Amino acid sequence: MNKLITPIVAFMLSFAFALPALSQQETVFSKNGAIHNQVIQAWNSHFRNYYANEIQKRLFGEGDVYVLYDVQIGGLQAFVEMTRRCKDLRQTAEIADLLTPVFSALKPVPGSNNSSGWICSGGNICTAYGFLGTEVPLCSVQFLGLTGALATSITENIPARQQTTALKTFVTTTFNTMAIQLDRWLTDGYFASVNKRLLVTAAPVKDKNSGYYFTDKDLWHLTVLSDLAELHQSGLQPASPDGKKAFESLRHKKDNIKKIFDLFVARSFLTPSANGARAEIDKGFWKYHFDNRYAGYADTLSPVGWEKDTSGTWTMKTLVPWQEAYLATDAGWDISHARRLVPAFETFTRNRENIKKVWGASFDPATLCAAYANQIVEKLWNGNIHYPLFSNLWSGDNGWYRVAYASQTGRQFAGYPPYGLTSSIPDGGYVVWGGLHPTLNNIFRTIFNLSQTDEARAASFIKQYYPGLAGSRSDPTLKKSITRFCFLSDLVGLPLANTGKRDMQIKRK
Repeated sequence: MNKLITPIVAFMLSFAFALPALSQQETVFSKNGAIHNQVIQAWNSHFRNYYANEIQKRLFGEGDVYVLYDVQIGGLQAFVEMTRRCKDLRQTAEIADLLTPVFSALKPVPGSNNSSGWICSGGNICTAYGFLGTEVPLCSVQFLGLTGALATSITENIPARQQTTALKTFVTTTFNTMAIQLDRWLTDGYFASVNKRLLVTAAPVKDKNSGYYFTDKDLWHLTVLSDLAELHQSGLQPASPDGKKAFESLRHKKDNIKKIFDLFVARSFLTPSANGARAEIDKGFWKYHFDNRYAGYADTLSPVGWEKDTSGTWTMKTLVPWQEAYLATDAGWDISHARRLVPAFETFTRNRENIKKVWGASFDPATLCAAYANQIVEKLWNGNIHYPLFSNLWSGDNGWYRVAYASQTGRQFAGYPPYGLTSSIPDGGYVVWGGLHPTLNNIFRTIFNLSQTDEARAASFIKQYYPGLAGSRSDPTLKKSITRFCFLSDLVGLPLANTGKRDMQIKRK
């Protein structure tokens, strides 16, 4: 699908034309409105127990640390931020109760100096990739990004004198663990890598094994460092001598930590546009990344397929031979992995002054975040306000992504076709950026309306591109859809773009 109309025209047309067969009733997104109540009900009836059971079964039963990754990315971060906005203190306390046991699963890290971490001892991913008996730092730091968001929400919304012993324990344990883990990860070798990457452009990147990427792990380091700065500035102290020693060590690494923030700003490539600058993450650095090798191939024929031989063995067949023309020159992150930008900017914007005071880094996160929001509207969106879709890569390239991903494990996955990652935009947290851009705000309301209707074309569209969001008038419950739980959590309590109003009400046209 090509861009049919410009974003500005699309925005104006969105008010002139009715969406197909949508309800005329008002939908209230403010606190205690219909959507807020729906999310709270879903938490009470399903998701609170779901997350608790997943943690118990996978982390404590199987030793699978990827559950830490999954609970963060699987809706809980969005719910934490909703409870922060709406000051849902009961649910905030329940999330803290849910996550507190995870700290008891910290174990000695093999080969370290008596340091502890979350060690993988089971689960499909650790088994398939040979991670058994090791720490998976991405899982650990991603989980700390979640706990940091919750801890700062507690300190912001609940005065210390009103915090229960359980809440105080969660906050101090989070602060302590973040300090210890970051101090262990942010080594001289890591800082040398940061300094090396600060000096290069995308031009020297010549192959898929480039060491020049700005990665999701780098971004999580900054997210956790930002939350750590907020907790420190609130007067919090580490809970143990080890934590105090680690935080003091981090303060001595201040100059190098500042450079990690500098690297993020340097890798946020800005392009002028009529509606203000737009930003891309790591533009051109991922051109040769293996998952992006078909990023410039946008035809419908899958590049690979599978055939079963006479012995019953499946063999992968190349249907579209790769050629260099399929590389995307400006390729950076894909839109699914880039969802880490959302919690990062939430804490960067909230803690601009704390980051400067504690780590010495000075930048304008609110303006930079608005530029990323502009990129979605001007480069990722297909321009169709009635049936919005989004390109696979943050650069705007929309070819096949992750062709034959994990085929070495026996997985028969052809890859994501053009617009195949579209659902990552509404369920990846980007909905909160609707408060920065009127067109983006309108796009997300359109997606919500489409997910609510029984009209045939709209229902078919949602089923194909947003399968986790379905919740029509005939079946309005959240049921067990994590993606819908995340999407609706992000919609609740946000101001209308450029108005500052927090009572979010729209008419479904």
